This record gives sequence, structure tokens and C-alpha cells, in this order.
Amino acid sequence: MDNLTASRIAGGNTAYKRVASDFYPTPPEATVALMDFLDLPKGTKIWEPACGQGHMVKVMEQMGYSVIGTDIQFGDDFLTTPLMDCEWIITNPPFSQSEQFIARCIEHGLPFALLLKSQYWHAAKRHPLFNLQQPEAILPLTWRPDFMFKTRGNGSPLMDVMWVQWHPDYHSTTHYIPLHRPTKERMEVLKDGKGD
Repeated sequence: MDNLTASRIAGGNTAYKRVASDFYPTPPEATVALMDFLDLPKGTKIWEPACGQGHMVKVMEQMGYSVIGTDIQFGDDFLTTPLMDCEWIITNPPFSQSEQFIARCIEHGLPFALLLKSQYWHAAKRHPLFNLQQPEAILPLTWRPDFMFKTRGNGSPLMDVMWVQWHPDYHSTTHYIPLHRPTKERMEVLKDGKGD
């Protein structure tokens, strides 16, 4: 088996260079799937600390949430920035800093959800991190989002991802709940600005 095939099986693709700063914008349906699952009260204050160009911020605002978007490219390094006025932290962190993001979120003592590769916990070195504050839910997406927004041609996306959700007051078994892709109708409602 060649390296490219092996990489594709593992959920990567060495045929393409990684994007600078691990910047992979989150496709809207991935954010909608999480927010539909969480079903937070409208107006909930959410901090998106790796917002990039605001893809997730826009979707969450369309869904009726109050969102603060910050990013290291604008001078706000989540790993050193003080806690913002928020009730939740939700983001797609740079994969190279995911462990630091999880630890920092735990320090803040708020509920949070991060988008991670599906095999994220398949590493012995992350077991202590898992136990530091056990997630409330692991929420694998039942489709592969296109983080490149079709800029690599018509090929199918190759990476399996999951949301992982934590709550500081949760101290029990982690739930495993696959999330279904939002329907086209659901996405159209949000795109048209009609909210929920």
C-alpha cells in the first residue's frame, strides 16, 4: 500500500500540503448539527475563539445566539486571552493545538464543544487529557464535511470528524451519539435568514 492510500484510509491526504495555521473553515452543516443537538436557549452567549473568517460565528448568529468571535490572526490568542463574557465556548481549534485548547477550556470552567478528528482519542498520550475532565458526549458526524469548500475539485472529502462536548458539572459516563447531516431544507431556512 502506498503512503497516499494509507493516509486516505487514516483520514488524511498527503497529496496536499496543510493549510497555513491549520486554517480549515468549518462547513455550515457541521455547526448546525451541533447546535441542533445542544438546543441551547436563544440568546446564549457563545465565545468562538478560533473564528478565522467567521464561518461558525455567522451560522450561530443566524440560529439566534449571541457570539463573540476572536482569533489569533487578529491578536487574540485563546491560550493566553482572558475569559470573555460568555456561557459556552464552541470552536474548531487548530488541530496542532487541540490539546492546549481542551486544557484551556477546562481551566475556564464553562461548558464547551470542540470539533476534532474522529480518531482523536485513539492515542495513549491523550488518555490523561480525557480523564482530566471526561467529556459529556462524543458526537461523530455521519458524513465527511468538505473543509476545503470544493477547492480541491470534485473528489469526496476524506476526513472523519466529531464534536466533543464537555460540561464542568458532568461526572459520569461519556455518551456516544452520532449526528446526522442537516437536510437541505434545514440549511436553506438558515441561509434565507429565517432562523428557527
